[in-house]
Amino acid sequence: MKIVRSDRLNINTNTAQSEALASTLELYRRYVRDLMVLINARWRVFQYHQGNEIIKSVEGLIHPTSKRPEIRHNYFHHRYYKFPSYLRRVAIMDATGQVRSFHTRFNEWLDSGMKGRPPKLTCATATYPSLYAGQCVKFSECGTQAEIKVFKSNDWVWMEFKLSGKERFSGKKMSPLLVRKNKKWSFSVPVKMDVALKKKNEFSGKVLSVDVGINTAATCSVVDKSGTVHGRYFINRSDKDREYRLMNRIRTKAKKQTRHGNKLPFSFCKNDHRRLRQLADNEAHQISRQIVNLARDNECDAVVVEDLKGWRPSAGKKRSNMKARFHRWFHRMLIDRVESKALELGIRLVSVYARGTSSNAYDGSGKVKRDKDNYALCRFESGKRYNADLNAAYNIAARGILKIFYPKVRENLWKSGKPNACPLTGNPFVLSSVWLLSQS
Repeated sequence: MKIVRSDRLNINTNTAQSEALASTLELYRRYVRDLMVLINARWRVFQYHQGNEIIKSVEGLIHPTSKRPEIRHNYFHHRYYKFPSYLRRVAIMDATGQVRSFHTRFNEWLDSGMKGRPPKLTCATATYPSLYAGQCVKFSECGTQAEIKVFKSNDWVWMEFKLSGKERFSGKKMSPLLVRKNKKWSFSVPVKMDVALKKKNEFSGKVLSVDVGINTAATCSVVDKSGTVHGRYFINRSDKDREYRLMNRIRTKAKKQTRHGNKLPFSFCKNDHRRLRQLADNEAHQISRQIVNLARDNECDAVVVEDLKGWRPSAGKKRSNMKARFHRWFHRMLIDRVESKALELGIRLVSVYARGTSSNAYDGSGKVKRDKDNYALCRFESGKRYNADLNAAYNIAARGILKIFYPKVRENLWKSGKPNACPLTGNPFVLSSVWLLSQS
């Protein structure tokens, strides 16, 4: 499987170097802005161009050569004198992509009956240039220095910069993107990698299932294709105190703001909400790394998760603590991080149908009931008490095992119209169903 990952290399600059990079970025953005106006005006013709065909057509309008001394638009040649040819072609593709995106959204708005406000073409965008290696940027052999073609004193010159940062990925490096964030400059270097996924004859027969919860961030279990459980793991968020403190601060301020019937103003507690988003993003990275490391250490063939894409919880009563916690649930963010990291190691991510994984007992005894005093526990019909998230993790693993190791059985279940039923008993497919399949 071919995947693309990005390395970040920091560019260490002084005042003069930073000003040169800033002027280069500003001029590039103005060039893209003017190109967007031109391309949009001739979109009836340009919309049929495929790939790099647009470059030749646009250059024929704005760039004179010895064989083509007369051009239609002299503005670009005089306003952007000596603009690097490779950077010009990057700008043309950048402008074309933005114009194409606008017309796609505008046509969708027309097809939907013109509901809401129509999309607008914003020409002054915060885009960044991609630098062709050898033409716009030259890296040293040791990788600690780079020469960049910058716009300084109304001329294009080569300027040397020192680089810092560690390259995490190995593969074919592509043209880096010049990025500025928080007043710091860096290269975003895409790396194309060819990762070999395990073949079926190389499978170890084990999967790692993940149940993403509220009380426990992630409950994992390692199960093999015969239904034997090899490991159980509980992963909690390390920032619960900070998260609860920020949520209580927002809740307290909201009560004071609305006690006389007033509505919350726009961007209410925006800094606290930003901190909550940053905490969730960081925890998603940390927990996903732990999950993928568990799958690697246990030699699992796949990571099995619930397919909850697009699902939104009702989240309990208004102004309750559980409602706020559901609102901050980062299930989709965590699964995206797990998929990204697992693919780098050649481990598959398998999504399974979610309904019934938490409400059915893994031993096939029937429905379960959550404890009123402790919602993390549940009671089976046989009277057995068990961890509710761990029970769900077993059932998630069972459905993943059915999908990976018993494809013909699953195909027959889909044909019969009962894809999540045990083929032998007809009950919901749980871990005990894998025990029966392995013995039959």
